[in-house]
Amino acid sequence: MSALPRHIRGVLFDKDGTLVDFDRTWAGTMKAGALAFADGDGALAVQLCEAVGWNEAAGTFAVDAFFANNPNAAIARRWRELRGLPFDPADATRLDGIFARAILANVTALGDLKGTVGRLAARGIALGVATNDSRASAQEQLAALGVGGAFAFVTGYDGPSAPKPDPAAVRDFAKIAGVRASEIAVVGDSENDMKLARAGGAYAVAVAREAAHRAALAPLADLAVSRIEDL
Repeated sequence: MSALPRHIRGVLFDKDGTLVDFDRTWAGTMKAGALAFADGDGALAVQLCEAVGWNEAAGTFAVDAFFANNPNAAIARRWRELRGLPFDPADATRLDGIFARAILANVTALGDLKGTVGRLAARGIALGVATNDSRASAQEQLAALGVGGAFAFVTGYDGPSAPKPDPAAVRDFAKIAGVRASEIAVVGDSENDMKLARAGGAYAVAVAREAAHRAALAPLADLAVSRIEDL
């Protein structure tokens, strides 16, 4: 039985940590970028990774990792500044390219992605994605996972909507889906996603497999679930 209220006609998903297994998808991808920004110095690359929320000893990201909650441009800026080097917008473009190439070899679905997307679509629910990844990379990842055609709307940090938590993503998705903002559920695993829902007048759904993470998000959400299959 679906946990979504009956009035919901559109679901706007976060990508990383919601549809995509964040650790398995992004660990190798991040390391490829860090190694390039460290000019091939492996020890420095580890330091750069840890500076954005990676725990090398545990092999996981922190729940509130800077890497998980900021666009590639901010990551590139932090890495350059940690090296005492000036940031140039070209650094962000460079990192976009590295990540786009590396991620397709690493992208891993979280849970029964195809089944969940299929069941929601069969109910006539419009589907969208709002991510802090680049739009093109997000679209390529969804296609690689076999669900690209299910999403009528995909926006990244680079548009077409303003980055989260600006409510533009909810408004733009509502127009494309032909629904009201109040009929949209924003589903994600971060405070940023809950802020997007609140700012846009949408229904906020927190999804987190770890109980402590779910409990932290629950006060910010209308509904908290452990996995997308519960939708």
